[in-house]
Amino acid sequence: MRFKLTTTTLLALGTAIIMSGCGAKGPTFSKIEKPEKDMGLVYIYRPSSFIGGGIYYDIHVTDQDGNDKVIGTLRNGGYFQYTSQPGEKEFWAKTEAKSSVTIDIEPNKMYCIKGEVGIGFIAGRPHLTVVDNKLCEEEIKDTQLSSD
Repeated sequence: MRFKLTTTTLLALGTAIIMSGCGAKGPTFSKIEKPEKDMGLVYIYRPSSFIGGGIYYDIHVTDQDGNDKVIGTLRNGGYFQYTSQPGEKEFWAKTEAKSSVTIDIEPNKMYCIKGEVGIGFIAGRPHLTVVDNKLCEEEIKDTQLSSD
C-alpha cells in the first residue's frame, strides 16, 4: 500500500518541523522562588501557543538612568527570571513593533510579565502585560526555561 502525501499533509509536516526548533527547550518550570534579600524578582513567561509560535524576541530592561540591556530571549512556551535592584524599570520587546511595561520594583517582592505574540504585517508583534501572581503561578507551570 502506497502512502499519498497531500498538500495539507506536507504543510502540516513542514510547520511542525519549523515550529519544533523555535520553542523553549530548557528544564520545565518547577516552582516560584522568593526574591533575594532587598532585591526584586521578575518572572517573564510566555504560554505555549500555535499562533506566533515561531516568533521569539529579546526582552530588554531600561532603568531610570536610561541604561538598557538584554536580559533574555522569550521563546514560545518559555520563561526566565530576572533579579533586580529596586526602582522603576521598563521591560520591552520589539519585532516590527515595540511593546513595553513599566514596573516600580520594590525590595523583596515578586512580579510577573506575560509575553504573547500578536499578528503583524511582516512578523508577529510582541505583547507584554503585567499579570497578578496568581495567574502567573497557574500559567508558568507549563513552561520551560527559555535559554539560548
